[in-house]
Amino acid sequence: ARAGSRALVELHGNLARVRCSREGRVVERWNEPDGNAPGADPVAPPRCPHCGAYLRPDVVWFGEALPAGALERADDAARHCDLMIVAGTSAEVYPAAELPRTAMAAGAVVVEVNPSETPLTRLAAYAIAARSGVALPALVAAAWPGHAAGPDGESPSARAGGGAK
Repeated sequence: ARAGSRALVELHGNLARVRCSREGRVVERWNEPDGNAPGADPVAPPRCPHCGAYLRPDVVWFGEALPAGALERADDAARHCDLMIVAGTSAEVYPAAELPRTAMAAGAVVVEVNPSETPLTRLAAYAIAARSGVALPALVAAAWPGHAAGPDGESPSARAGGGAK
């Protein structure tokens, strides 16, 4: 959403949020535990103000299922997109790894951005061998000339480096 996307699908959650480990609800405010209180666990996570269960990051950890609604929206977006940019993934963990293949089957152009080769590299229309933090700003600058330069004042395209297929 920070990049301006209006229909963002947070398939793996959002590290900037926390949720209740019992009820799953996103929690906006909570009391920080006093790790200095007598008998208190100094590293205990905060607790849900509604039920008292521990709070946890609002992300999907390995072994957990992806949120069904988010996966459905991502699959629908893959079936209807013209361009899919796949950045910084191993392209090996399913069901998310199937999304670029779904997009390709529907006729989309798939661009992979990754410093390392993945199972998707040979299938993608374009594979950019670079870190996403470098390549993505360069792609934006190339698509929209005159876009703001990076924090060091250098244009993103000048920093891109890496190779392309």
